[in-house]
Amino acid sequence: MQEQHRELIEWIRSHPDGFVSDKLEIRVADPNNPASGSGMFVNGPIKEGELLYSLPWDLLIKADDAPADGYLRKEMSCGLVRSLLRELRLGDESTFVPYLKYFQSFDESGLVENWSVDGYNLLWEISGHWSPEWSPSSLDDPVVYVWLEYCDGSRHPLETKAAAYVATRAEDFVLIPLFDLANHRNGHMNYAHVNKKIEVVDGVGADGIATRDIAAGEEIHHSYYLCPKCGESLSDGFGTRRLLQNYGFVESMPQRWGFYLKNDDLDETIDITFDIDYAKPGAPPGELDLRWDDGETPKNENELIYLREELERLEEEEDELNNDDDEIPDSEYDVIRRYLEARLVAFRKAVQVATQILGTEAFRSEQDVEKDEGNKIGECLL
Repeated sequence: MQEQHRELIEWIRSHPDGFVSDKLEIRVADPNNPASGSGMFVNGPIKEGELLYSLPWDLLIKADDAPADGYLRKEMSCGLVRSLLRELRLGDESTFVPYLKYFQSFDESGLVENWSVDGYNLLWEISGHWSPEWSPSSLDDPVVYVWLEYCDGSRHPLETKAAAYVATRAEDFVLIPLFDLANHRNGHMNYAHVNKKIEVVDGVGADGIATRDIAAGEEIHHSYYLCPKCGESLSDGFGTRRLLQNYGFVESMPQRWGFYLKNDDLDETIDITFDIDYAKPGAPPGELDLRWDDGETPKNENELIYLREELERLEEEEDELNNDDDEIPDSEYDVIRRYLEARLVAFRKAVQVATQILGTEAFRSEQDVEKDEGNKIGECLL
């Protein structure tokens, strides 16, 4: 375990009411590969309902303005940014020094709004939302915009970094040390990846509790947007695309894809949301399951037409990406490729299922039959 993680855990345990389970550890996912990314793991079996950690109220950084922000709740809490800044300006006199070290190592460059202009525009072109007016060279990123326009903040680098840090946490009005060291993954379909919940009691503290039995060696996950007490900013219209937009990574399965747009060619508003996951155990390797939101299915052939046209557009984007020679940093290019592959997999499966539901085999071409293998994601980097 890195010294930074060890110091944080010891700091929590040093409080009379602080607790961190001896079975909990923060480490890289693959001990033989330091680049595999860190996460929260257990080194012994955990029972459902068992306490993983407990932080008393005075070990949390609270928003000055909770929860009366009104509109600001949709983006971030201005008061929480100010509270964080106050602790940062105290320096070594802050009681949160072990936690603030995570802020110091927070790298904003991985967030999409801080990408190169070429990388940013390519991502949004693939997403179908490209606009030359919306790029890093022409506008402030959304977080900075809110901080400046609605929070009356300044462009001081410390302030904009604090705003970005708060905006990328999973809770709206409180910063919970240790909590965000668990990685995101949904678990609402075929596999129970989510195995922890957070309970925050005003004036008391925050507890991390196992939501099911957890085997030794298993990673702890929580969902950033599909959970009973997710921050309000994450509860409306979120999915794989917005997770990338806000946090800078392409989520693993299961994924949620949502599309709400006015299609001028079809003279109709398209409103489609679906979840996709690996098929349940026993299915052929690489098989996927798709579930329409709230039991909804494509309502008419126009929605199927949209799905097919979007799939064709994405396949063209894939061809162009393979021949792209733009000066895009490798780190951005890798994320863009993973996102495009994930989106292609999702749309291929959606077209297949929608065609079956609507019974319109006329929409299924011979080329689609050849692309059946595209519904299997063994070769995709998700």
